[in-house]
Amino acid sequence: MRKAIGFIGLLTAALAGPAAADPSLHGFMNLSLKNDYITPRGLRVTSEGSTVQLLNGLVVDFPQDPGGTITDVAIFGTTWMDFNPGYKAPNTQAFNEIDWSLGASATIHKNWKAGVEYVQFISGPGAYKTEKNLEFSLAFDDSQYLKPISLHPYVKLFYAMDGDSTVVTGKRGDTYDVEIGASPTWDLQPYSIPVTLSMPTWVTVGPKGYWGGDQNAGVFSTGLKVTYPLTAIPASAGHWSVFGGYQYYHLINDRLVLAESILNQGKTKRNLHLWQVGIGMGF
Repeated sequence: MRKAIGFIGLLTAALAGPAAADPSLHGFMNLSLKNDYITPRGLRVTSEGSTVQLLNGLVVDFPQDPGGTITDVAIFGTTWMDFNPGYKAPNTQAFNEIDWSLGASATIHKNWKAGVEYVQFISGPGAYKTEKNLEFSLAFDDSQYLKPISLHPYVKLFYAMDGDSTVVTGKRGDTYDVEIGASPTWDLQPYSIPVTLSMPTWVTVGPKGYWGGDQNAGVFSTGLKVTYPLTAIPASAGHWSVFGGYQYYHLINDRLVLAESILNQGKTKRNLHLWQVGIGMGF
């Protein structure tokens, strides 16, 4: 853990040049209600009852020379919690999981964003050994080219450093998977419709050992999210919005189906359907 956090600190120091403006502090909160808990890697953790998830984060932003190669540097920290009020065995309590992370990012030529994040997955009831991970990301912001539509392509390298397998049946530590995706977004506000539509879409691939079987592909997912800003709330109280959406998951890898059976009392579905509603805030 110390090495990972030290790496993030060294990266931030190396990328940050003389600030073009004073640092600024930003924060965000996201509270959602979902029918299931499914990870981005396609692991269906819970299927009984509903699940409530809370994400919080703080970001310290260091604006750089707008004419330079690196136009912005930020460090951030997050916490995330999952509650499963309808839990049944093998889950032993409603408080299912807590994660925390620390990371840094740099914006390059205003459009590219490179990031690194250290994150721990911690089981509330102690169902698994804490999973320690390092994630590298690269994203492209194309919103200025296709307004009011944008694609937001990205790639993430998720390195599982230590702890239990993040997909239950795979290698424990020193393995990885890659997420390749995009989040096509359509802002309808220019048409006097105060709604933003997005379609989070991705596929995961990696070495066979990551899942513990003989396949390289993990999961394919796509969906639709509708976000409505709560403009009646004063800006001094933050920027609030409500959202609702649907996400489809196709478990390509047979070992993900096996893991689903292990965690959900023998239930197996290769095609999963996730529904969610929630509220978010940023400042």
